[in-house]
Amino acid sequence: MRYVQPPNELLREVSAIAECDEQNLLAIYCSDQRLLRGFFWFRLQLMTWLIRRVRPNTIACLDFGCGSGIFAASLATGFETVTLFDRNTRKASQMVARLGLSNVKLVTADVAEFDFGADRFDAITAADVLEHFADLELPLVRLKRWLKPNGFLFTSLPTENVWYRWLRIAFNKAPSEDHYHTAAEVEAALHCAGFCKVAGLYHPLLVPIVPLFRISAWRKGRDRRGD
Repeated sequence: MRYVQPPNELLREVSAIAECDEQNLLAIYCSDQRLLRGFFWFRLQLMTWLIRRVRPNTIACLDFGCGSGIFAASLATGFETVTLFDRNTRKASQMVARLGLSNVKLVTADVAEFDFGADRFDAITAADVLEHFADLELPLVRLKRWLKPNGFLFTSLPTENVWYRWLRIAFNKAPSEDHYHTAAEVEAALHCAGFCKVAGLYHPLLVPIVPLFRISAWRKGRDRRGD
């Protein structure tokens, strides 16, 4: 699997698609502030490294809460089929079409109303998604059901600590009103749901010293490693 960053011109074009019901998060990834956009892209680079490190089977991958589809190009290099899943896939569909990702398909649905069935995916990515669920029970039940017994779940989660809040101030970014949980709270919920963490990275220092994001790999079963 290779890390692939779509060109800024394409990101700006897709970002310009009007959405009346969602915040335009894609604008961060093509921001004129190089440090800001580089900081956020690096999370996906770390997730790419982590996927390569744990080496899941490479048949089927689900990008849960795919957003604008910015990770699709990377995932398409590492898996035979990639499924992008979100309530709104308008921007993601444009991203996939413009990049010519023939092994990527989209499913537009709400997690409360849709079920892929048991043991469908070798890998599931959830990059900065789970903290947006006020109630984590249903999405975690779904993810556990959809993941194959030997599969891996990969998460990226904002810590919401004091340094994370300072970063928002430094880059003049308003706080997200729909961040309901910290990284620690989501990871505790994952443990309770029957996932065990098998590997982890931390952004920006790669070590757990006041990180701004936790990037982790999980499997179903008892925790063999701890935090």
